[in-house]
Amino acid sequence: MNAAANLHVMPDVGEIDFEIVSLDPDLEAAWKLVSERLEASRALLAQHGVAVEDISVQDLLRRPLKQGDTVQAIETRAAVHATVRNLEGWTALIQALMTMPHVESLAVAFSRSDADKIEAELVSQALGAARLKAQNIARGIGARLGAANGVALAPLKNLSNAMGLATDGPRYSPVSAPGDPLLVTVQKLVQGVDVIYRIGK
Repeated sequence: MNAAANLHVMPDVGEIDFEIVSLDPDLEAAWKLVSERLEASRALLAQHGVAVEDISVQDLLRRPLKQGDTVQAIETRAAVHATVRNLEGWTALIQALMTMPHVESLAVAFSRSDADKIEAELVSQALGAARLKAQNIARGIGARLGAANGVALAPLKNLSNAMGLATDGPRYSPVSAPGDPLLVTVQKLVQGVDVIYRIGK
């Protein structure tokens, strides 16, 4: 027997991913520019209340950009991830990042700090709905509903639209505001369950 429960919530945590890119062929100049942009972005994030431990540089690389066998440019790139735990200044922060020179591939996502509690509540509601459906079916065929033999939980899904990040994943999947990284909007979370019941006479 399958059933689902859903809940509309406002997110309270934001995730930001972006890359700092230089196409300067000179190695020293390229790393200097990337380093300066990294420091500027860290300072900007700090101004908006993002803690140092919530900012990480995940990748640093330098690679040739080719067209066929011809090297068109040398790219130096750094990937940055930040967790924003206070969304009051979200719009201003994203606007500033979007206008910062040499910043590319901006992606945002939202989640809840109490995701485990929300998931537990939705699981309880979904199990209740599954049992009610099973009871109605058993009553309809003149049988008695027995104990549950097994339960399988589907991943908790967010049915909002993604902006740069995937919507599905294990457990709670953070997903952004529909279509606009500047907005923090309500999310619809859905938890599904599959339950196997015994049917008695």
